[in-house]
Amino acid sequence: MTGWFIWKKNCNIFYSLRRLTFIYLNLIFNIIIVKKFILSFFLFVCSFISYSQVTELNWAGILNAGGQKIELRLHLVQNADKTYTSNWDVPAQKAKGIPSSKTEVSNKQINIEIKMIGASFTGTLNAGLNKLEGSWGQSGMSFPLNMEPLKEGMEVVVAMKPQTPKPPFSYVVKDFVYEGTNTHLSYGCTLTYPSDNKQYPLVILITGSGRQDRDETIFDHKPFAVLADYLTKKGFAVLRVDDRGAGKSTGDFSTSTTADFALDVEEHLAYAKTLPMVDPNKIGLLGHSEGGLIAPMVAARDKSVAFMVLMAGPGIEITELMAIQNEMVLKSAGISQQAIDAYIPLYKNLMKSIIVIDNKEAAIAKAKAITNAWFESTDKNLVKLTTNISTQSDIEKFATTMAQTLSTNWWKYFAAYNPQPTLQKVKCPVLAINGSADIQVPAAASLKGIEASLKKGGNKHFTTKQFEGLNHLFQKCTKCTVPEYGELETTIEPAVLETIGTWLAGLTSMN
Repeated sequence: MTGWFIWKKNCNIFYSLRRLTFIYLNLIFNIIIVKKFILSFFLFVCSFISYSQVTELNWAGILNAGGQKIELRLHLVQNADKTYTSNWDVPAQKAKGIPSSKTEVSNKQINIEIKMIGASFTGTLNAGLNKLEGSWGQSGMSFPLNMEPLKEGMEVVVAMKPQTPKPPFSYVVKDFVYEGTNTHLSYGCTLTYPSDNKQYPLVILITGSGRQDRDETIFDHKPFAVLADYLTKKGFAVLRVDDRGAGKSTGDFSTSTTADFALDVEEHLAYAKTLPMVDPNKIGLLGHSEGGLIAPMVAARDKSVAFMVLMAGPGIEITELMAIQNEMVLKSAGISQQAIDAYIPLYKNLMKSIIVIDNKEAAIAKAKAITNAWFESTDKNLVKLTTNISTQSDIEKFATTMAQTLSTNWWKYFAAYNPQPTLQKVKCPVLAINGSADIQVPAAASLKGIEASLKKGGNKHFTTKQFEGLNHLFQKCTKCTVPEYGELETTIEPAVLETIGTWLAGLTSMN
């Protein structure tokens, strides 16, 4: 789910359909997922270095977690008062300047926390002052991360993204900001529509997990820009909007839930009806990943929604979906089925137990008790494989991080959500698609759940389709892992675009 914790919670893998902007990396990445930041790594670390001995301010290293390798770059900045700030780059994801929330330098050690992604780094400067020997972790997991001075001119080869549309365009492109009537937030938008002077059916695009820009940018791919370009050329108007707190949109993303994002879409829908180039009777929603949860919430409440497209949208209870997602991501990282079978009950127990506890300290205590009991009753080799826990201290860190994460507003709402009752209330035509190689939103289970829910609600105007060999972004994959997203040139397979365009064209021509 894009957004989502995309590489996120390692062996805890939370790719929570929510943080897919920065890939949240944990031994098992979940790309909530991945709520994008850039799909961001989220690991926990601590480290220190002495003021007098810090001569290098720019460092680079390769993180190897669960078989996934990713380059991280650390930039230290010394302030006038001799304190430090820092930020991170993830070249493969074209992410630059991810800010650290705390940077402490003392003696030969550096301790860095990156609160916005629940991560931290700990390293020690070696005797030669030319290597930071440290670790990077999250959710109680830690992975070796040794860094060396960044070499001048060092570049990372990034796969071209030929589908990204480039001007001049054969249609009208309008960038603007409007204010929501009920939320009182400002929303940064791009509207595209054919050049001739008439009204057009409108498709409102809804991003996946994580604070995303209007193009749903991830690994230098711009899926929503590609969709908007294709559909506009097919005769549709398309509205894409920065998430609250992203781009030119205001609002506090960090304290918001999926329900809040649905309110944002309702604002977009109401505003779109006032636009002269939009046919107010032919406005529909297209949601990707978590956007596939949000679209039905809006359509179930507002009968003016004319149609709905769900791209990798969840169709089953989220706790069950996340368990399947964890299993699939663990498998993609080469973890044995025996180890996975040992881990999944812990994950489900933690999720179901913690989200119903309001007090964070109580949640942490509960998480520690559950993890301790699991540790005592589980083969220690299997424990190590999935959680990297081997000591009581590891248990403390693992349980605390898990509890803190699951106690956030977004997680508590998201993890308790079951999309099926809402889908049963959707009466407009629906197209639901997914890729068979999607390890973030399991295709078979989700499409089956969506179909069963729509049928139960009496909706007879729906189509479901599974594309063989495509991943969560609807790319043809080989490794079918999250990191591979950025390695592939294709942003969205042409067959997927054609399927959406043909379905929409047939639908709107009948009305």
